[in-house]
Amino acid sequence: MQSRRSLRLLLLGLACAVAPPAGGQDATGPVIDAIEVRGHEQVSESYIRGVLRMAPGDPADQAALDQAVRRLLRTGKFLTAEVTAESRDGRRVVLVTVAERPALTDVRFLGNAEFNDQKLREMVPLQAGDPVDPFTVREGADNIAAAYRDKGYGNVTVTYDGELLREAAELVYTIEEGPRVRVRKILFEGNESLPREKLLEQVQTKTYLWIFRDGFFDPDQVEQDAAAVQRLYRDEGYLEAKASYRVEPGEDPEDLTVVFLVAEGARYLVESVVVTGNALFSTEELLAELRTRPEQYLRQIELRRDQRDIAARYGERGYIYREVDPVWLFSETPGFVEVRFEITEGEPYRVGRVVPRGNRSTKDKVVRRALELFPDEDVINLSELEEAERRLRETRIFSYARITPVGEQEGVRDLIINVEENEQVGDLLFGFGVNSNSGLVGNVVLDMKNFDLFDWPRSFGEFIRFRSFRGAGQRLRLEAAPGTEVSRFRIDFVEPYLLDKPLRLGTSAFYFERGRESYDERRVGGTVSLGRRIEKGWLEGWYVEGALRSENVDVGDLDLFAPRDVREVEGGNFLTSVKGTLVRDRTDSRLLPTRGDVLRLSWEQYGALGGERFFGKVLGSYTRHWTLYEDVEDRKGVLSLRGDVGGIFGEAPVFERFYAGGIGSIRGFDFRGVSPRQGLDDDPVGGDFLALLKAEYTFPLVGEALRGVLFSDMGTVEEGFELSTWRASVGVGVRLQVDLLGPVPMEFDLAVPLSSDENDDEQIFSFFIGATF
Repeated sequence: MQSRRSLRLLLLGLACAVAPPAGGQDATGPVIDAIEVRGHEQVSESYIRGVLRMAPGDPADQAALDQAVRRLLRTGKFLTAEVTAESRDGRRVVLVTVAERPALTDVRFLGNAEFNDQKLREMVPLQAGDPVDPFTVREGADNIAAAYRDKGYGNVTVTYDGELLREAAELVYTIEEGPRVRVRKILFEGNESLPREKLLEQVQTKTYLWIFRDGFFDPDQVEQDAAAVQRLYRDEGYLEAKASYRVEPGEDPEDLTVVFLVAEGARYLVESVVVTGNALFSTEELLAELRTRPEQYLRQIELRRDQRDIAARYGERGYIYREVDPVWLFSETPGFVEVRFEITEGEPYRVGRVVPRGNRSTKDKVVRRALELFPDEDVINLSELEEAERRLRETRIFSYARITPVGEQEGVRDLIINVEENEQVGDLLFGFGVNSNSGLVGNVVLDMKNFDLFDWPRSFGEFIRFRSFRGAGQRLRLEAAPGTEVSRFRIDFVEPYLLDKPLRLGTSAFYFERGRESYDERRVGGTVSLGRRIEKGWLEGWYVEGALRSENVDVGDLDLFAPRDVREVEGGNFLTSVKGTLVRDRTDSRLLPTRGDVLRLSWEQYGALGGERFFGKVLGSYTRHWTLYEDVEDRKGVLSLRGDVGGIFGEAPVFERFYAGGIGSIRGFDFRGVSPRQGLDDDPVGGDFLALLKAEYTFPLVGEALRGVLFSDMGTVEEGFELSTWRASVGVGVRLQVDLLGPVPMEFDLAVPLSSDENDDEQIFSFFIGATF
């Protein structure tokens, strides 16, 4: 009985499944039987049906009808659109009713003199035959006004005839150009506390300067400048400061004076500083390192830096989702505010997987080794992530690097290292340099920064398409640099991770020649070095390197009255040496350091592997950088102090002794112009003891391209370990980088010797210009 009942139920279900729907409906609702389109004249019915994306047999629910209306209106061809469904004789009919936008008949311009009609038409995103769209019409007017302002017509007005547009679909722009004006003066009124020069740094509007600056007046830009001036005051603690501007005509109608009006108000002091939400660090620890302190003026830039520093401390301990919100409130005491740093700590996270992405040609291990954090061992240190990103970019293998923690596992986050490889397999560079030390030098360099010595091509086609010898992070550099005074040719190969260990192997072969004061010097040789950064122990953080050198130095073409020490080494001189170097680098950047220090110590023993000379050379240098100033654009003023000392033990030949003077040494003196002298012509022959001290302050002048320099250099070179003479100079300079066919760095220095020896060669002006194409 049970089986027969189940069979009947199954047959009934099948019958219901195959039965046709009654009244044109199925289980999901009504479907479309027909579509009718009305109201169209210029737009074709087939176009409208294509936009509808509906056909007989499709569902006719309200959601589908509403989507069709939205698609029709988005085309911009219709003022209104209505899509409805109705029943006719048991059939479901979708009725589409549209009201078309009128087609534009013409676009004309009145009052234009600066731009011709054709140029203006390019600024208007409408042409005859297009549907009239009020938004696009206004966009055209805005584009025309912006173009006029760029040409100095700051008071231009652009209007259009709306009535003519509605009735005849004709678009006519009327342009009142006004005078073409230039800003001749920028003044400030009411700025009692902040100097004009500081306020001018916030102003993008510039006065007219023939050839260099057009000085055009743009009211929108001046409005932004006033807002920037107001923002500066409020950042400096003038919390109620206001800034506006007015324009004064000059004697010539085309000249303007822009006057910024400042109402400073009171400058607020910090009454108290409170930290909340902190458990990892004590309140005393955090408060001790803050720049924002009671009884000092509230400065927003210091508030932001304090916020960044607190967040960095947490980020170094694995609290990657910490939040630090600095807030201030007006105190009941007039002229004071209360400052509170509200901290949401979150929880610490450890390193999970480390996954490189985007490295199409570079091996994963090359990307991973830039990150000095290890899975399942280390907490995520956000400062280390930033350093790893910097290290990846500084390899110049990658143009982009970003490390992102991801995942949902409790207490663990994977690190995704997203990189973008530089498109060029190697840089083939042509350039030149000219400087006061070495004259004019040409330069041809093939620099492969992602070389792989063991990735040999499997075919000639793979070789010529640069699909071989790449991906291991090695570096191969071939350089030819012939010059008027100096010529050099060399090949360098570097393996930064020998045998996948943090061992840096470097090899080079070189040829060098230069005309000296009384002889010509030629060198042919090579070096091999092996270095490692120490991670543990009492040398933690130091880089240790050992190097072997072998070369032949030829001294020839001696002058008639060449010094005795030069004559003693005439001809070939075979040298070998073993060198040990210790470096501790704690700067924030290898390229442009702004803080931190570098200590370098080395001992080189000549003759240790044979050769004609046996002596030792010791060198030490220490450099320290401080950021003394940082503006709102993060441009920094950096003070750098450097000291160098060197000594030679034994009888060193003239070409291995110490000399000073010129770029990189004591400016104000000629290259090798500071030295013990010998011979009838008092030619420099070098000394066995070197001491140099340098102080330099660099600061931004214009944008990122131009920096100023103030410096003082001093030091001496002596025959023995004594201080019988001392040279000193002071000077100023500029550092400029311009982009022509490539970056062109330029350095120009003026230095005045304050202390010198009667035999020194002085040089007031020194320079360097380099270009790479």
